[in-house]
Amino acid sequence: MSKIVMIPTNSIEVLNPRVRNKKIFEELVESIRKVGLKRPITVRHAPNGEHYELICGQGRLEAFQKLGQIEIPAMVIK
Repeated sequence: MSKIVMIPTNSIEVLNPRVRNKKIFEELVESIRKVGLKRPITVRHAPNGEHYELICGQGRLEAFQKLGQIEIPAMVIK
């Protein structure tokens, strides 16, 4: 069963990074700044057990980092 926990943003590796539309990204950043995160990102433990691999939520992760947040709510799956 998965659970939502706070994870340090610098411990998450993006395996398949995607280029984002800058305007849409800035809108996401502003939305998170005003409303907060509506849906946690999804991660799994990396094989080394020290970090996490991002499954879903690259834009939300990058927005949190741009806002200077050091932790992000994440659903950890197996």
